[in-house]
This record gives sequence, C-alpha cells and structure tokens, in this order.
Amino acid sequence: MESILIHVYRDMLNDYCGACSVDRILADPDFRQEFLARVRRHGSEKSEFEILHGLILLRKRARLPRRSERHSSIVR
Repeated sequence: MESILIHVYRDMLNDYCGACSVDRILADPDFRQEFLARVRRHGSEKSEFEILHGLILLRKRARLPRRSERHSSIVR
C-alpha cells in the first residue's frame, strides 16, 4: 500500500506541476476524490480513512517526494 500511495502522490505532483500537496488532497474534495480514485485503480480496496491516514503517516515519516523532487523516482 505504501508504494502505491507514494507512486500516486508523485504522479499527481507531476501532473499538477507541483501544485498538489498532502494538505490540498485532504482539504480539496476534487483533489481528494482524484487521489482516492487513482489509488483504487492500483487495486487498493482500503477505505478512504485508511488511504488518507496512510498518506498522512508517509508525510510524517518524510517518505513522500517534495515538489522539488517531483520528477525523481528515488524514494527515501
């Protein structure tokens, strides 16, 4: 699940030229629905809470790419 969340988050960073953030995904219903849909397309059957909570935990652990790293495939 962790790798899916990182992959989808990186894709959204790239697609929105860095205008995407965890806060925006959590606060903006359109971004949130798009993020959830993308995660579910990768086969996740987790609930909205589990997906968003996982995203928050990855941010807390500094495992998500930053806007300046958005084209990088390196995961810390």
